[in-house]
Amino acid sequence: MESQKGFVDTKLATKFGDFNIRVYEEKLGKETFVLWSQNLDFAQPPLVRVHSECITGDMLGSLHCDCGEQLTKSLQFIGKEGGVLIYLRQEGRGIGLFEKIKSYQLQSEGYDTFDANVLLGHLPDSRTYEMVKTVLSDLGISSIKLLTNNSSKVSDIAKLGINIVEYVPIISNPNKYNKKYIDTKNKKFKHLCDENSHYYFYQFQAELPEHVEEIIELIDKNNKDPLLKICVGITANSLLLKDDKYIGVINSIIQSCQDRPDFIPVLHYSFSSVDNILEEVMEIKKKLPDVCRLQINDINNLDVSVLKSVAELLIVDIPLSNKDFDIVNNAQFRNLVKKTKSFIILDNSKGRGVKESKTSLMKKIDILLAYGLNDIVLCGGFGPDELDTYFAIRRYYRFNFSIDAQTKLKTEGKIDINKVKFYLLQLIRFVDPKYLGVEQTKKFLAEHRHSDTEQVKIQGHEFLILPNVFHAGHFPSTAWFATELSGLLKNSHHFCEVGCGSGVISCLVALSNPKLQISATDINPDASENTKINAGQLGLSSRISVFTGDVLDNIEPCTGGFDSIFWALPFGFLDPGTTISLEEAQVFDPGYRAIRKLLKTAKKYLKPGKKLLLGFSSDLGHYELLQSLVQDVGASMRVIVQTKIQEDVELQFEILELSYGEI
Repeated sequence: MESQKGFVDTKLATKFGDFNIRVYEEKLGKETFVLWSQNLDFAQPPLVRVHSECITGDMLGSLHCDCGEQLTKSLQFIGKEGGVLIYLRQEGRGIGLFEKIKSYQLQSEGYDTFDANVLLGHLPDSRTYEMVKTVLSDLGISSIKLLTNNSSKVSDIAKLGINIVEYVPIISNPNKYNKKYIDTKNKKFKHLCDENSHYYFYQFQAELPEHVEEIIELIDKNNKDPLLKICVGITANSLLLKDDKYIGVINSIIQSCQDRPDFIPVLHYSFSSVDNILEEVMEIKKKLPDVCRLQINDINNLDVSVLKSVAELLIVDIPLSNKDFDIVNNAQFRNLVKKTKSFIILDNSKGRGVKESKTSLMKKIDILLAYGLNDIVLCGGFGPDELDTYFAIRRYYRFNFSIDAQTKLKTEGKIDINKVKFYLLQLIRFVDPKYLGVEQTKKFLAEHRHSDTEQVKIQGHEFLILPNVFHAGHFPSTAWFATELSGLLKNSHHFCEVGCGSGVISCLVALSNPKLQISATDINPDASENTKINAGQLGLSSRISVFTGDVLDNIEPCTGGFDSIFWALPFGFLDPGTTISLEEAQVFDPGYRAIRKLLKTAKKYLKPGKKLLLGFSSDLGHYELLQSLVQDVGASMRVIVQTKIQEDVELQFEILELSYGEI
């Protein structure tokens, strides 16, 4: 991410040492500033502290938090060893000083810092770290040692593309004023100093060692988070335990994980027909000595004493349905879970692919966090296009939940490795620097939503924009796409535009090339009607045929196929399953579902050797993810033209050219 902001530098002598200081030009009172040692060795990963503003702790020395103490210790470390301080102006975990003091009022009444923010209508933690990438890029730093107790901060910064070679905790001794505050951070935000407690898991089922090998390749290529581990679920029961051939398959899957400490085999064992659980576990140990982690499925009545005995033999992950959930009120159970670092799996699905509501899951999570049980796995009904509940929960609580998916990753009862791959790609790209860009685009759309028909002039031609249709007049990128396409299509005869909106691009391209016959389509029937109106106004009805459908559904292919198909691809990547309006569907594509459909179907509509063109914004979309999807259909992709355009903010736009090979 290149810096798009100006900054000013000078030298600064402090009691912690001599530093360079850089201040970035931003909104008054929101300027990010950076200190770095004057003798910093840029050839080595430096110590870096990313510190969010806390006026009460940093400046006034408040004893109600540990922020000031952490800042002081960080500057002492950096001053002694060399390093960088990045000071982000996001007071009160992003809610501002005024709201933070209101939060303090609630805390004085007995609420903790998590609940107080929520009661005030905020997220528990609203902070973001996009500016860290900009700062470190400007300094020429790509690898760091991060000073933090916050595992989510490690993940968020790593996913920006910063290589975190080490994370160094900052130990603070609690006092009588901040003991509850620090305890809440440990319990509800997972700010733990024990590095083994920072890890989280994405879990999938493997039926063959080849499945593991394919996922290892995918993780090596795409994952940036040092805290992420992949759990490889292996299904078994008492009948299969007697099958030597199946035991061989299990051992081969375990063997495929052997050289990868980030790949953890987990035996998903059904105890539904088992009378003596402990004896069965001992048999598992005997038949499968390399199994270290056991998920105990289908136990009718959870018994703490039995769980304790099992946990002495294997690391145990414990699924809890509504029927079993009350066991968390048992102090012995909680102590066992904490001592053995067991994961609690919230699972009402039992392998049926049944979703549990976000509200229901959050009620259980709140109870678990209040008890300090924060190694939590969400399970049931998750798949490549059904991750919205999971993402919403992670965004709300702002720490790394684990997830287990099974049923929705299968086709005809068998693991579909392509579904597994896309599911994992969605998860890996969850926290992304483009999130704020997407939010500002959604806000921009909402601000320009109109209830009446409007008339705008684009490139000297009048266009009507109907209500509920993407308003090209407010987005200058539309005119840029039309200009570039006019040049690219000057020798073409048959062209198809997907997502035509009000028809601006189709009409302008038709006006530039009198030989061109155009098929225009949109998922929004109002948009299709709008295109017909504008084509009629400009005398283009005989050359622009308009259809309504999802991507290329309902399009009538021209004889011999199109010379080119174009879609100003929904720029903003949204979490799979996110609900959007028809108007927003012309800008966003949750989970890239629609682009996947286009990539799979476009080839049969094109003339042999002809190209698919995509309008794109690398500032809002996921180029790497798109590239993976393109490769999956046997195509190649390149940028053929790009520019920067000032919309609500300055954004980069591109036209991508896709060529199909043999699939």
